[in-house]
Amino acid sequence: MEAQNDPRFLKGIDEFNQKLFFECHETLEEIWLEDHGEDRIFYQAIIQIAAGYFKWQQGVPMGAIKLWRTGLAKIERYRPIYFAVNVESLVAAVEQNLAELEAAQQSGDSPLLNIPTIHLIC
Repeated sequence: MEAQNDPRFLKGIDEFNQKLFFECHETLEEIWLEDHGEDRIFYQAIIQIAAGYFKWQQGVPMGAIKLWRTGLAKIERYRPIYFAVNVESLVAAVEQNLAELEAAQQSGDSPLLNIPTIHLIC
């Protein structure tokens, strides 16, 4: 089954977009555990990005920074679009949040982030 047609994939994307990052992580991890091919890294990247936002929600900025960096490094090779996901816009938004959070860490501030959504291109 193609990922974009897997109800779990669509559910995970929807959970991300609803800012249910822990749930997104859990849902996509089901697919990640089953997949042993090239797509496995794609799932892992989104899982790590979602986990980073969960850490941010929990008030653990260094955890968010680490997970975003790792997820961004993995998802880079899937640009610009993969499984109908607009990877380009997701990467740009996460990179912006990463830069803002890193700058805030230097000043001791807690920024209000514009949390991205994952856009599917149909």
